[in-house]
Amino acid sequence: MIKKLVKHIAIIVLFCFTIVSCTKEVDFDQAKDLSLEPIVASNLVFFNAPATNFFANSSELITVRDSVIIDLFNRDFFVDNVVKAEFVFETVNSINRAFSIQVDFLDDANQQRHTFSFTSLASPTHADIITTHTEVFENNLLDDLKASNKVVLTIQALSGGSPLNNSTPGRIQLKSKGIFYLTTGEIE
Repeated sequence: MIKKLVKHIAIIVLFCFTIVSCTKEVDFDQAKDLSLEPIVASNLVFFNAPATNFFANSSELITVRDSVIIDLFNRDFFVDNVVKAEFVFETVNSINRAFSIQVDFLDDANQQRHTFSFTSLASPTHADIITTHTEVFENNLLDDLKASNKVVLTIQALSGGSPLNNSTPGRIQLKSKGIFYLTTGEIE
């Protein structure tokens, strides 16, 4: 009986010691400095082409072009609230040929507002070679993005590697996502 009582008292003392030793002063004024930065991510463009798409009428096509209208960038919410944007492009190439990918942003008058390019490496063994490129839009570049409503992709086969024909194995795939940073909200 006494052993049981001593055991219970020891547990209570240990519990009280733990509670007292784990507390410290909390500064609630720190919440005034808290700033939240909302982030939104969205898929943007997807392109998937077998190597045979670069061969037509018995000749090799060096360039394939595609475009998409994206009216999101000049909508009021986007213009007023987005303070930074990042576009992450990923290519998967299993063709024994390197490709240059050019991305153009055009406005309503089809005037180029921004352009950039990157290279997707050749795959001599036809295994998937993954290449990524991140384009950051801030300040003036962000203004150019907000004035854009059309994205044009130009995929160009570079010299070297295997010739492209109706039996060329592999494919090139491009996918992209946009990461949009919205205005900072402060807790009051």
